[in-house]
Amino acid sequence: MALATLLGPLLGAAVAFRWAHLVLSAAAIVGWALNPSGWARPVSRAAWAALLTAALVWFEASTATHFLDVQVNGVDFSIFDWMLHSTAQGRPGWSPIYTVNHLGVHSSFLLLALVPLHALWPSPWWLLLTGPLVLWLGAFPLARLVRWSVGDHGGLLVSATLAYLACAWLAPVVHCGYRIEAMLPVLTLWFLVGWVEQRPMVTALSVVGLLLTKEDSAVFVAAFACAAFCLERPRRPLRAALVVVACVVWLGLYTQVLQPALAGRAPTYLGFWSDYGRSFGEVALGMLAHPLRVASRVASSGVWRLFLPALLVPWASPRAAAAMAPMVVLLGAASSEQMHQFGGYYGLPLVAFVLFGVLDVARRWGASSSTPRWKQGVPLLALTLFPLFHAPDVRVFSVDWDRLQGLSALRAALPADAPLCVQPILFAHVGYPKQVTPLFAEACSDGGAFTVVNLQRDPSPLTQPQLQALVDSLRQRRRVQEFPGGTLLIWP
Repeated sequence: MALATLLGPLLGAAVAFRWAHLVLSAAAIVGWALNPSGWARPVSRAAWAALLTAALVWFEASTATHFLDVQVNGVDFSIFDWMLHSTAQGRPGWSPIYTVNHLGVHSSFLLLALVPLHALWPSPWWLLLTGPLVLWLGAFPLARLVRWSVGDHGGLLVSATLAYLACAWLAPVVHCGYRIEAMLPVLTLWFLVGWVEQRPMVTALSVVGLLLTKEDSAVFVAAFACAAFCLERPRRPLRAALVVVACVVWLGLYTQVLQPALAGRAPTYLGFWSDYGRSFGEVALGMLAHPLRVASRVASSGVWRLFLPALLVPWASPRAAAAMAPMVVLLGAASSEQMHQFGGYYGLPLVAFVLFGVLDVARRWGASSSTPRWKQGVPLLALTLFPLFHAPDVRVFSVDWDRLQGLSALRAALPADAPLCVQPILFAHVGYPKQVTPLFAEACSDGGAFTVVNLQRDPSPLTQPQLQALVDSLRQRRRVQEFPGGTLLIWP
């Protein structure tokens, strides 16, 4: 990880952590096969601290260089960045991206904890530093789950930690600067810790945190609690029932009362399941009425990309399987192709349950004296293989300092209080102007707005030819000011 951080900007993929991880994985398997007792020795505190420190620096450097090289997704990141800024200015949750109070799109109220910091120093760096940090923090509850599963087993601890930190499902969120979904793994892992260690306060706080992160957390938390209610009786039925009731009440309250009140309109993400209906009720009934279509969609989805590397072991844990099943159906059956393929950040909520499922199986098989030795090694093999497949992995990029100087000069040249039309990838680099609109369509550049674009960077949601044609058209009738690194300021 340290090598990937230091040399990544110079050598790129040649020094990606993936290659070192392959060597470590082979050593883990061979070490367990030849000397299982030695492989189980606890990891020293110094080695553990070195691993976690290298991982944190790796994550933070990746996010920072993606942002400095103007590669962070302008739409997704700026939604959250502007939510903080607008809330600090007295407009809770509002963002010029889609011009809506985004607290009425998802129940991301936990994000508001950063508002006081943003009010002191308005900057995207609060989120840029927080995003990789909260993902990295998931290693700590994961270590508790390893201890619950197999005790102080050094080999399994390292394998589980790398299975989490180096898996391809975290990388897109590290690269995108910040998404509220970054909170899901750490909060879910703490929820599982609280549950298996029978710590009601940890369980309650993590459930509240999950529900205030995203409303669909209620689905997998309630599903886990239902399975626990059935499988763990008579030990913890009351706690499971309380969790289910809390999830159902919150989901109903948010979707039926808070969401329409805050957003003033139906959530557009229901279009992700447009094949089944246009409202929550229609989608649910449509999926129930067409089970074969749903099953076919799930079977052809990206579900195999997530679970085959883990050898399907998590499904041998009934509690993990119960929590994962509804999310797999919702993602796999979706009309949205990216969601259907578990692309981007969509598979992230399942990562905690994948790891918990493997550790739950390791605990159960390890506790039985009749379990063959080869079978006891399957969970270790699953953890070892899980992060080795699929792209992307966390990368650290070189930075074009001329482009950064150009962006700094651009901010200084922007007329005060003038309306701006900004290419989304540049949105977080122009500060917080009072009148700003994302360049989602060519009409954005009309009406006396200054237009900010860079043809060398991601043109989304326009295509490269569309953006080029727009710039060529504007050049013919407007003044164009060019800055180092290719950024253009087109005057009205």
